Amino acid sequence: MSGERRGVILYGHGVDAVVQALHELDRRYVLIGDVAADSGQVPVLRCPDGAAADAARAAATDVAWLVVELYRTEDAVERAHDPVFWLNTAKVDPRTAARAIDQSDLVIWYEVINPVRVITADGGSATNDYRDLRFAVPDGHRTVAHAVRDGEAPQCLPDDAELVLRSHDLWAFADSRDVCPACADRHG
Repeated sequence: MSGERRGVILYGHGVDAVVQALHELDRRYVLIGDVAADSGQVPVLRCPDGAAADAARAAATDVAWLVVELYRTEDAVERAHDPVFWLNTAKVDPRTAARAIDQSDLVIWYEVINPVRVITADGGSATNDYRDLRFAVPDGHRTVAHAVRDGEAPQCLPDDAELVLRSHDLWAFADSRDVCPACADRHG
C-alpha cells in the first residue's frame, strides 16, 4: 500500500468500537464522509456485511483498501470476497484490533534461541513408527519477535542466529512473547 492512497473498510461485529479506537490511535483515520481527497488522512468505511464491503471497494478503485472482517464465532457474517484481515472481536479488544490494522504491513521474524531438538531415545536412527523419538527442550529455549515493514531481515537480528522463522503473525499481538526492544521502540 505504499505510495498510493490507502483506506480501511470494516464490517462485522464491533465495527463502531474499532473505528473509534483507530481514530484515537492516529487522528489520520477518519470516517469516509469526513475525508478530503488529498488530505493525507486515511478514510475508514463501515459496512454492514461483506457484500457492501466488496461494493465499496469496487466503487473506489483509486484507494488501496484494507478490508477487515470483525467476527465472533457465534455470529454468521456474509463475507467479502477478499478480506485481508479476520479479527475475532470476542478475543481482541478494539484497541488491539486498531493496532493490528494500523500495522498491517509489518512482517514478523521470530529468532529461535536454543531451539527444540528431536532425538531418538537410544541415539540411533528412528524406528519406522517413530515411537523412539523424543523432543529435547534445552534450557533457555525461547523466541524473540522482530518486525520490519519492507520484508527484509531486521537489522537487529543477530548474524549468528541459529534458527529464524518468518511469519505473517500480527505484531500487535506479540506482547505475550519476548519482543526485541529495538523493534518495540520502532513499532510500539
